[in-house]
Amino acid sequence: MKSKGMGAPCCRCVFWKFRVGLVWLALVFAAAACAGTRGTGLYEPLSFAEKKSVLEELKKNWQDYNVYCDGAASSPGAVIFDPKNDDRNLIGYRYIKLSKEDSVRVAIVQVEFQLDFVPKLYRIFDEEKKFYGYVLLARDLPAPKRVDEKTMELPAFQSTFHLP
Repeated sequence: MKSKGMGAPCCRCVFWKFRVGLVWLALVFAAAACAGTRGTGLYEPLSFAEKKSVLEELKKNWQDYNVYCDGAASSPGAVIFDPKNDDRNLIGYRYIKLSKEDSVRVAIVQVEFQLDFVPKLYRIFDEEKKFYGYVLLARDLPAPKRVDEKTMELPAFQSTFHLP
């Protein structure tokens, strides 16, 4: 004669254990995705008011920055402003350096007026909260990554018009 506590487990118990295991697996994957890779940079979106004042400062003092664009200045999706007065570099993979004031202004205006997106301006930092520069872009910011001790790089960014 079989006792009640012995024998094959009931289906309800197996199903419950399966669900708990599935939830744990999902949590592990979510934690791994949030953790990212070692050596990635941090970024902070600026508020609308901050963005407006910082962009005016960037336009006015553009020569204090190395300015990079993800394509032609007339059709960018992203513009990087890397301060010249520090020993750190903020670059973009396959970005083009802009060396004329008109090009910088055109690139900013073109990103700002991409109607399909809400352009944002970000401050970029490294893991130790050292400031690397600004990035203006039409879409979400791809995660910056460390190239070397003093360089952060944004991956290739495809604007709505320019394909590298």
